[in-house]
Amino acid sequence: MKTKKGKLTVGTELKAIMEKEGFSGYRISKETGIDETYVSKILHNRINPGYLILKRILEVMGYQICFKKISKGERR
Repeated sequence: MKTKKGKLTVGTELKAIMEKEGFSGYRISKETGIDETYVSKILHNRINPGYLILKRILEVMGYQICFKKISKGERR
């Protein structure tokens, strides 16, 4: 999902997954032990989480981070 400026952001993507899976920022905070204010800042694209934080958030919703090699035609 892209922002109004057309950029893909972690916060925007997480919000879409949370809506799909029925999670709130409060629930993410409680189930991961991550401060609710920090979760809010991620969701509002004020900060980008590190790998381990993102992994914890995704795992409580049943998702995982996956690295995939792209073809030369897809590269920038």
